[in-house]
Amino acid sequence: MTLTIDEHRFALVTELELQKAIRLHYPVSILAILPDPEGDGEVADPPRLAGQLARVIGLVIRGTDLIRLPTATTSLHVLLVDAQFEQLQGIIQRITEEIGRRTFQINRERRPVRLSLGGACFPSTASTLRDLLAQAELRAQEARRRSRW
Repeated sequence: MTLTIDEHRFALVTELELQKAIRLHYPVSILAILPDPEGDGEVADPPRLAGQLARVIGLVIRGTDLIRLPTATTSLHVLLVDAQFEQLQGIIQRITEEIGRRTFQINRERRPVRLSLGGACFPSTASTLRDLLAQAELRAQEARRRSRW
């Protein structure tokens, strides 16, 4: 079962994992996930939607990976231990397909959610945690601009 943790613990664990990856020479990847629910209106409880999404995402990633649950937004981050940059597209596809098969409780109705995902990998695209997060978020924003409902 994949572990979901808060933003503070995610930052600490990710930094420790990155330091370990430097010493032991293995890759660490980060995915940024931006959900876009179908329909109009704001999501009344963004962390609740993020929790629903995290439960589904946890079904298709490894138990050694971590999901960061936000406290005020719907955006998620996933730490993928020992995942090469070349593997990210397959992981993104599995997550997108699984989320696409479901609807989620948003406000008072069940609605589909489209995800915009972006990823980065140490050491192939980034050398620091800050770079990993910035690159993953930038790629997720670019994906969001390319595909709207």
